[in-house]
Amino acid sequence: MTYRAKYVVLVILPLTTAIGCSFSDSSTSISKSISSPFESSSASSRGGAEAYQNDVADYTHAYLISGGQFDAFMKGLANVAERHGVSNWEADDATYIGIGQGLGKAKFTQTQVDVFAKNVTNGDAKKTKLVQQGYDSVPQRK
Repeated sequence: MTYRAKYVVLVILPLTTAIGCSFSDSSTSISKSISSPFESSSASSRGGAEAYQNDVADYTHAYLISGGQFDAFMKGLANVAERHGVSNWEADDATYIGIGQGLGKAKFTQTQVDVFAKNVTNGDAKKTKLVQQGYDSVPQRK
């Protein structure tokens, strides 16, 4: 898929979801459509961690504005990680920073961020702090 085509999919997908597609059915499509135009075999390669983090942020944002079940979000998140060669995404700091950035892009309130972070991190203080760091890094969130 070309760089341009990926962005066309990103524009069309939220529209089709809003019209009536089930998010659980489209979560895989969202996660497949959000990937770096310069994919690498490993997130540890130069730029790989940043590309992965950006894709997590984009996926999180798309999920939040489309709605859906939490389990579908987690499955889609695993798909994003897999495409970037991240085998242990649950332990990867970029995952949680990206989630926070997605929350910021979706203009979530601090209360909403706190609740979502608690759910996605299972209350892990370090991971929750990373979500907050990502959220705080989005300047236009308010």
